[in-house]
Amino acid sequence: MDCKVLISIKAILFGVTESVIGNLDVGNNYEIKKDNMLSNELLKEFDYTTFGIRRIYEGAKINEDLDVAMLTKSIELMSPIVKYVDKDGICVDGISLYEYADNLENAEVEYIDKKMRLIRLFCENSFNIKELLFNVYFVDKEGKKSLYSSSKRPFPDVVYGDISKLSLADKDTIYSINKFLCTIDLSFPNSKFDSEKLESACFLYDQTYTASVLTLRFMAGVVGIESLMVNDGVKGDLSYRFSRNCAMLLSNNEDEYMDLKKKLSKIYDLRSKYVHCANVKKLDEIYTLEVRNILRNVIFKIVELNIDKKTLLDRIDLKGYIVGCNDLSTK
Repeated sequence: MDCKVLISIKAILFGVTESVIGNLDVGNNYEIKKDNMLSNELLKEFDYTTFGIRRIYEGAKINEDLDVAMLTKSIELMSPIVKYVDKDGICVDGISLYEYADNLENAEVEYIDKKMRLIRLFCENSFNIKELLFNVYFVDKEGKKSLYSSSKRPFPDVVYGDISKLSLADKDTIYSINKFLCTIDLSFPNSKFDSEKLESACFLYDQTYTASVLTLRFMAGVVGIESLMVNDGVKGDLSYRFSRNCAMLLSNNEDEYMDLKKKLSKIYDLRSKYVHCANVKKLDEIYTLEVRNILRNVIFKIVELNIDKKTLLDRIDLKGYIVGCNDLSTK
């Protein structure tokens, strides 16, 4: 029996401006298109009432016309990959369509989750997805299309704080973010630095957006910086090593160094108060923003240099003794 399977994958994007439409490329045959929150087709596909979709996606609108940016992908499967087996029903590549669809959903959710975290790593922005919609349609040999299955796979993370939306202002930004998305692997398999530490630092970076408590968002960033900038098991003044190493890595001159070191010392003092007192009263969100920006820049610098941690910290020490030495790329 000849048959065809159509799979539609869609997600409404939060934390973006209209500039991402047609410009942001997350790969894997996904596109970003404009849709409208009150479109009858969209309401039918997502199985929401007008009130329901406004309640859930009001924050995703990109203008007052209730337009939204829609991440979308279509997959078409045909014979001989798709077959109808009497005892199993519709099968794809030798397994039931239900199992195939479930495997596909797991893979696509994992893929989009990684791209979402990469987008937030690229720059300060509130890009987020609430759920990924999977609609599977069966088309018989007469061409009749019917809904075979539908599911919404939620993403548990919520982005907290007053954070700007992702805006792709010019061609250079569009090129840079798309190159970043296709070249950076959050597992860092080819890094000479400790890949697991880098991966963990990126996870902690993302927690500065998504942890439900402000203090925990702040602490996640501090721990991420500390894991990269302080040697394991080191003894002595951790506050000094934390602030000095990080400031030395990121600064290009004495003024930058002194400014960064002062900020980092304040950050570490707040970290210590939380660790020892389990409470940081009146923590200003600006500190979480500063920690997140510093951690992002540390990660980028480590990726750029691509040297092991011991060598990096040794060169930071050397840089501190040589007046005007700003280059860590060579011994």
